[in-house]
Amino acid sequence: MPRGTGIRGVTFDWWHTIAETPWPDYDAHMRRIRVERIVEAFAARGLVVEPEVLYRAYDRHTELLARKWGERVDLSGEEQIHAFLELAELDAADEDLMDALAASFGDAIRTKLPILYPHIGSTLAALKRQGYKVGLISNTGRTWGRFLRPIQDDMGIGKHFDDRIFSDELGVRKPDPRIFEAALEHLGLRPAEAVHVGDDLVADVAGSRGLGMRAVWFDVGHDSEHAVHHPSASGAQGPDAEIRDHRELLEVLERWRP
Repeated sequence: MPRGTGIRGVTFDWWHTIAETPWPDYDAHMRRIRVERIVEAFAARGLVVEPEVLYRAYDRHTELLARKWGERVDLSGEEQIHAFLELAELDAADEDLMDALAASFGDAIRTKLPILYPHIGSTLAALKRQGYKVGLISNTGRTWGRFLRPIQDDMGIGKHFDDRIFSDELGVRKPDPRIFEAALEHLGLRPAEAVHVGDDLVADVAGSRGLGMRAVWFDVGHDSEHAVHHPSASGAQGPDAEIRDHRELLEVLERWRP
């Protein structure tokens, strides 16, 4: 078991912390891929839907999700599909079609898989060897937990996690303390026994520190400017440590030993 200040576990964010998007304009690529797949899903059942209708619905869907996420609320995959169909003014009572639409959203990520950051695999393995509990706490978009788990497994890192929490399955998003509480409960840890690693100064750093965890900021240049101007950033707690390479995390944990 890890020695020192009572730290027994480490949780990680997913996007921009463990994995990076494969395209700089990732959202635009995914928008096109998903709409094309939705058209195909309808066409396979003899139904013709104009892509323009779906693109408009997709953009309104994006606005809906942004509003919900701003309230720290997330929709389940099923709720997202129903909302999209309503915005597109389409009816899809067929369960098989609903499954196809879910795959159109969630499996689009497999067109070009995320890119793992260097040394994340070896760092996760080292944490496990040293006796730490290891968890994942991820806000999701339209690629839900049930699609991310097998991808993480295929990428060889899923085996290192003792538990994985996804916002679409819990219904709340970081920085809401309930998502951190759920992860800690599943891992059997108290807040003071855990460290959270993430790139977002609000969702990850302030969120975990607000619950009493230690926070390590994974600074890869994505979030520093955004977080300073984020409406929730006022008064946010800063990180306990900052890293730019996952190998540095082991050094941070070592420094925190007595």
